[in-house]
Amino acid sequence: MPSSAPARRRRRRAAKRGATSLEFALAGTALMALLFGTIEIGRYLFTLEALRTTAAEAARVVTLRGSANMNAGRPPCEGLDQGELTGVPIRAPFLNPGTLSIRMSSCSTDSGITTVEVTVSHPFGFAVSYFGAGISSLTETARAVFN
Repeated sequence: MPSSAPARRRRRRAAKRGATSLEFALAGTALMALLFGTIEIGRYLFTLEALRTTAAEAARVVTLRGSANMNAGRPPCEGLDQGELTGVPIRAPFLNPGTLSIRMSSCSTDSGITTVEVTVSHPFGFAVSYFGAGISSLTETARAVFN
């Protein structure tokens, strides 16, 4: 027995609704992955720039301490112990000071020109697991030269 025209239209509309839901599920998954990927890359770059700023600030602080030594008539690297630096202002409030490592890598003077190198590292982990395995450490190094 042939079905009536209204019944065929109802089935066609139901099939179209099902196809629309399937299309949205496929396209929506890709769009959500793209959205979360953009956010994660933005977080990564933002943290990297904060580390660069902190490294530059730490190099500035070490340079000021070396200059103060020179003004006092001492060698510029005197008292600038290689290792953890203290007293460096962190101008990136979202970096955790407890996990942030600021170290002076080297300080050397050659022909009256002093070169200092500061290394800053901070752990970083992607919030969405398919962008990387676990937490890695981001590291930035800044070098300053003064005389």
